[in-house]
Amino acid sequence: MNYDICVIGSESLVFPFLQFGFTTYRPHSETALREYLNEAIRNDVGIIYIEDRYCFWVKDIIEKNRESLTPIFVPIGESEEGESFSNLLISEMMVKAVGISVI
Repeated sequence: MNYDICVIGSESLVFPFLQFGFTTYRPHSETALREYLNEAIRNDVGIIYIEDRYCFWVKDIIEKNRESLTPIFVPIGESEEGESFSNLLISEMMVKAVGISVI
């Protein structure tokens, strides 16, 4: 089965991915992003690259799909809020693996 790759983020982040033919989405609200992600999941998108700052808006959707084979959520970029979603995920994995977080 062929899966699509989607990139979600600001215009400056998604623009280079357009050159490679990836599907891109620039969210204008949390509600719109949630609707878009639910539709993408129903349409068998395989990999979703999502700008770090938007991960916090849809953390519950990412968590719900974490054990599924698809879609794979990959946080990219840096968060402007100071806390990085990707660092949060790595910290959680460390706790699962060794019992403590080293981050």
